[in-house]
Amino acid sequence: MGALRGQHHKSAAEYVGAAVRAETRRRALAELEDRLGQTERQLVEARTELAAADSRRRALAQAERDFPRAQWLSDAWSTHASEERAARALSAKAAEAARQAEEARALAVSTRSEADATATAHDLPTDTVALDRVRTALASLFTGVGHLRRAVNGTVARLGGSQADDRRYAEAREKRTEVEEGYRLRHRQLLTAQQDLRTREAAVGSSEEKILADEQAAKDRIAHAVRAIPSREREHNGLRDQRVRAEEKEERLREELADQEATVIETGRALRGALSRPEIVIGAGLDRTTLPDQLQDDPGTSARDRLRALRTLAEAVDQGLGRHREEVSDSLLLKRHTTLRDQLAGGYDAQLDEHDGIKVCRLLDDYGSHDVAVVGERIAVEAAEARGRLTERESDVFQRFLTGELGDHLSTQVITAANLVAALNDTLKTVRTSHGLGVELLWKLNDDAEADVRVAVELLRSPSSLRTREQTEQLRDVLQRRIEDARRADPSAGYTAHLRTALDYRSWFTFHTFVVEDAAPGRRRKLTGRTGLSQGEQRVLSYLVLFAAAAAHFTSLAGSAPHAPRLILLDDAFAKVDEPTHGRLGRILVDLDLDFVLTSERLMGNWAEVPSLHIYECLRDPHVRGVATLHYTWNGRHRRLVSG
Repeated sequence: MGALRGQHHKSAAEYVGAAVRAETRRRALAELEDRLGQTERQLVEARTELAAADSRRRALAQAERDFPRAQWLSDAWSTHASEERAARALSAKAAEAARQAEEARALAVSTRSEADATATAHDLPTDTVALDRVRTALASLFTGVGHLRRAVNGTVARLGGSQADDRRYAEAREKRTEVEEGYRLRHRQLLTAQQDLRTREAAVGSSEEKILADEQAAKDRIAHAVRAIPSREREHNGLRDQRVRAEEKEERLREELADQEATVIETGRALRGALSRPEIVIGAGLDRTTLPDQLQDDPGTSARDRLRALRTLAEAVDQGLGRHREEVSDSLLLKRHTTLRDQLAGGYDAQLDEHDGIKVCRLLDDYGSHDVAVVGERIAVEAAEARGRLTERESDVFQRFLTGELGDHLSTQVITAANLVAALNDTLKTVRTSHGLGVELLWKLNDDAEADVRVAVELLRSPSSLRTREQTEQLRDVLQRRIEDARRADPSAGYTAHLRTALDYRSWFTFHTFVVEDAAPGRRRKLTGRTGLSQGEQRVLSYLVLFAAAAAHFTSLAGSAPHAPRLILLDDAFAKVDEPTHGRLGRILVDLDLDFVLTSERLMGNWAEVPSLHIYECLRDPHVRGVATLHYTWNGRHRRLVSG
């Protein structure tokens, strides 16, 4: 009830004497000096407040003297009201003009879409310049057809008048052939007579012996010639047979070559026919500017020239197509056609046709049939135009969000993270193991970070209010490029996922852990498997980082949540750590002002370094159902059983 103890108490016992009185006097003087210092500080603060109040009083008095006249306020108010009415009228006119512009834009888009669909259905270009070229080509074609018709009619008339000339020419040619045959017969007779005459002239004046010798020599040559005739005839027959076979082979090879040339030219005609269709060129991803100017075959030239032109065209097409990344088969085309047809909206259908061995996918709608490549190109153009129609207000809102709110949020996160790491290192400077080992953390950009990431981090280290206009535009461009890269990497994801992927600053940085020693100031080693520490030392250093990170985190939360518990949970605590270090780790937890819950098979937590602790021991008898719990308290010196 207090009667036995009394209400007054002293925290520590004191002796009575001169030394005690001197110490009490010294303590009283120190307290008076502290109170005097506090009073002086309060006096300085009061004087500062008084000066501020005087300044404010003077400012109010000056404002009262400078208060505008009532007439000025009335005139300003009337001017403001008239300007507001004019602004409302202009706003109404602007809204009406915007509505009319939007209706005109919608009508233009609808008209353009209908015109594009009609042009696509008739295999015509949608560009006005291309349509003018087509119109000019058609006019030239009509003019050329008229000239050709007149030339053909004139040729037919001239051919009808020249039939009599053709008959007279045939009769003259037949008479000339007969005369030439009679001339050749007379010419052979003349040659025989001339040879006989030369022989007789040579025999005139010769002796009988010479004539007989010449006759005998002639007979010998004749006999020799007669004997050589069979072999020469056989050689002649063999050579004639070889010539016949060679001519037959040549004729056969020429026919095969002509067939192959005709096949190649026919194949080239199919290639040219395919290239003349815009949907195939667009679908294959070819650029007409890279193809030869003369795509049509000229039958008037030789086969060699036609083949050379075809080879040039085939090489240009092959270079434009490039290397195929996968083999395209009929089954793959059918599968993709089925996928496209299933994904189309109502009112649309997909049809797969084949012309000259080329499969073409066409879309069917209310306007007719359209090639899917042309439709895709038109959709891409319309999407680009739609993106280009982004109003200045929407663009300004997006830029303000990207470089303002979002940029400030990123800047705050980066600065807060850097401050948290600095606070963590400040905490780690005061924590050492029993061997004098400590830990230091380094949070820096990845070595392989992109240039955009480095620029963004450098710009995000300052808030938007301190950045210049050029820096703001540079940050906007960098963040937009990051978002576009994320969108291209995964087009199926939503915009939120793209933002999360592109602007996750945590993936830009990496933590590096270094070991420091009190015995070697200024020296630090990177904590790796080859640092040369035992497994227990590595675990102790890991605990230091964990405790310091938790303490720094809770300290950063104290401003917004001062009553947040500073609690950490350790399962199977301090495993593979030597027992003398257990108390040191417990003392570090106490110094960092952390509450903790430990679970262990062998630790009771009754360390002299820990001032107070609740201990629960669970006991189980294998022959009895249930678990018995013993509750102890630890006061730094003794363990006391509370309940069991």
